[in-house]
Amino acid sequence: MRKFTAFITAIVLALLVVTGILAFRNGASIENLNLNKVSELWNSLFTSDKTEEVKVEIEEVNIPIEEENLSYDERIEKGDYYYDRGFLTFASNEYVKAANLEQNRIEPYQKLLLTNLELGDYDKASINAEVILDMVPGDLETQFLLAQIYIKQSEFESAETILDTLLASDIKDARISYYKGLLRIVFDDHDGGRKYLKQALSESNDDNLDKKINYFLNSYTEYEFAKAAEELYLAELLSRAFNKAEEYEMAIYKLKSVLKTRSDLRDAWVLFGFAYLNLENYYFAQSAFERAYELDSQWPTTQYFLGLTHAELGNTDEAVIYLNYSLSNLFEPEIVVHQKLADLYLETQDYESAVKAYEKVLELNNQDINSFVRPVWIYLDFLNQPDKAIVHAEAAVIAFPDNALSYNLLGWSQTGTGDQMSAEENLLKAIDMDPNLAAAQYNLGRLYESQNRKSMALEAYQKAYELDSSGSIGNLSAQRYNDLKSQ
Repeated sequence: MRKFTAFITAIVLALLVVTGILAFRNGASIENLNLNKVSELWNSLFTSDKTEEVKVEIEEVNIPIEEENLSYDERIEKGDYYYDRGFLTFASNEYVKAANLEQNRIEPYQKLLLTNLELGDYDKASINAEVILDMVPGDLETQFLLAQIYIKQSEFESAETILDTLLASDIKDARISYYKGLLRIVFDDHDGGRKYLKQALSESNDDNLDKKINYFLNSYTEYEFAKAAEELYLAELLSRAFNKAEEYEMAIYKLKSVLKTRSDLRDAWVLFGFAYLNLENYYFAQSAFERAYELDSQWPTTQYFLGLTHAELGNTDEAVIYLNYSLSNLFEPEIVVHQKLADLYLETQDYESAVKAYEKVLELNNQDINSFVRPVWIYLDFLNQPDKAIVHAEAAVIAFPDNALSYNLLGWSQTGTGDQMSAEENLLKAIDMDPNLAAAQYNLGRLYESQNRKSMALEAYQKAYELDSSGSIGNLSAQRYNDLKSQ
């Protein structure tokens, strides 16, 4: 759920690429790197006899030493670059350095507030907010964000106090009315809740916010149609709305009250587990889903979410069991179960089961070119069945004749079957259609390498690396480039 998708400034980009290559060569996992491990890997760059291999790939990439004397504006710019690319911890570090350089500037604290809020570090975010409010008392945006922090910490009364202050100032802001309405619902003031939600709807010009507001208003409408329904049913409907609006802390608060009154409500336990699952509190989620399973062991929704929870906890066997239970009980949408099963089988190197699951995904949705990639990959690289890979690749070309990735898959598969002339033709066609397709350059490099066309292979690997220097294709290209260059 939480992987890097892009790499940083030109300076740090090169540093991270080298770190990735070193980790690869030392058998380390990028996900498990810590500061000590990174230090060891870089020390090995200057002490290992593999130094020259790494340098071959990065000779043309200048790697300047980290500048310690950057100005305030440079720190802010660097932090913004990290923030925009999702490197929140790096961004936070730069904003802290900027704040230390000019302690009377409000800007780094505003950026730290947003960064720490996204990181889920609510204690630090709260401190940032207080610093800003000391500098600019009554700042609307900061007060609103502080209210959100209190909600994330389930301190609902503190949040409502701030929102009341903002509402008393006659500020017209749909977000404030919306959260005031939600907090009224939390405290079972349904008339007040609907009043503020309708006010928010009249103030809003945000389609996404409108959708969230209607989750709750529609819950009241549904409850009113069920004239004989108990009030617990309304609480369950509103809890479902809280989950749909991604206000999981409020959902948990409501559901605790519901389940304290009636502990035999299967759907309430599922909603309870769903909220904890999305907050990444997996053991609480597991406990809730298991209680729902005890109440109804055949309900596919419970089985599906139990499978997801076990997968997050690393209990792969249990995850597979419950996901297959959900399939046998006709869980919908079926495709998401097959996708999850396929990923789990792949993680455990059960390639036969993985490819069957990916083929089922493809059968259910052949409108996405990416659905063709993994079956081709597994048949070629793990099962050594290129004839089956080429069937999927040819189907991709038929389905997506104007997509370069289709011809990349076909050329890649033809390399596996030994049809090298056709493979080169289709890989070059893919590159002609999309010169930025790193995978096609990488596969072309592999083809040339198998033909002992060393200089052409090196050139293709170099291009693949340049196109995807921070991704998996780029790393593989760097590895092959280095290995081939050293021969």
